[in-house]
Amino acid sequence: MNITPRTKLIGLIGHPVEHSLSPQLHNALYREYGLDYIYVAFDIAPGDVAQAAAAFRTLSFVGFNVTIPHKQSIIPFLDALEYEARAIGSVNTVRIQDGKLFGYNTDGMGFVDSLKRRGIELGGKRVLVLGAGGSARAICVYLLKERIDGLYILNRTRGRAVELINSLASFFPAAYLHCIDNEDLEGLKPDLIINTTPLGMWPDVESDPLESYDFSPGTIVVDIIYNPPETLFLRRAREAGCVTVNGLDMLIGQALKAIEIWTGVVMDYDRAVDLVIKNKKG
Repeated sequence: MNITPRTKLIGLIGHPVEHSLSPQLHNALYREYGLDYIYVAFDIAPGDVAQAAAAFRTLSFVGFNVTIPHKQSIIPFLDALEYEARAIGSVNTVRIQDGKLFGYNTDGMGFVDSLKRRGIELGGKRVLVLGAGGSARAICVYLLKERIDGLYILNRTRGRAVELINSLASFFPAAYLHCIDNEDLEGLKPDLIINTTPLGMWPDVESDPLESYDFSPGTIVVDIIYNPPETLFLRRAREAGCVTVNGLDMLIGQALKAIEIWTGVVMDYDRAVDLVIKNKKG
C-alpha cells in the first residue's frame, strides 16, 4: 500500500473495533479498483463521539463508518441527515464535504439485499427481531418496506422496544407491530428470527440472545454478527434444522453502498465476496 499526501482518509468508529473486518474489506476493494484511499478503525469510547466527529472534520477525512454503540449518539454532531437515516433514527455512514457532515444509513439495505441474494423472500413473513438499537431500527424499516406480515421486537429493556415500535408506527401506520417479552416466545412461531444485539460477538462468544429457546426446523435465523462466522446462537439454530445466515453478506452490502457515497464508484458485489474469500485463504 503506497500512502502519499494525496491519499484520502476514511475512518470507522465503534467500541470495540478490534474484531472488525471493515478495514480489511475496504482496503482490499480500494486496491482492487485502483482508488487512492485508506480505511482506518478507531476505538472510540461512548463519551468521546463529539471529539471524534470534530477530529474527522479537522483532519479532512472523506468520511467514516459508525458501528456499535455510536449509531444513534453520532446524530447530534451531524449537519444533515438523509431521509431514510432520519426515518431509521441511526447512522452508519458519514460523508464529509466542504467541512459539513452528512449522515446516511446503509445497514437495512445491505441486510435485505443479503437475504434476497439467497432467494429468501420477505413478503408475508412473521419476523422476530432481537434488539432495539441502531441496527435493529435500520433493518426494521427495510423489512416493513418489503411488506412483511408482522414485526415482533424483543429487547432486554422493554422501554427501548416500545420506543422503537412507536417510531416505526409513525412511518408505517398500517403495519402490524408488537413488543414482546420472553414468555411470549413459545407461541409466536416466527418465519424469520434476526439477532441485532452484540451478544455472541467476539470476544464474548459464549453469549446467546435466546439461551433457552427451542428453534423450529425450517425457520430462517440471521445473526448480523460476522465474527465469529457462526455464533452460538446460529450454531444452535443450525443444529435444530434452521436456515442460518451470518452477518458477512450484510457487511459487504452496506460497505459497497458506503463506498459509493464517498467515492461515486459502484462496485460489484460478487467481486467483493471473492476478495473476502481470497483474503481469508491468504
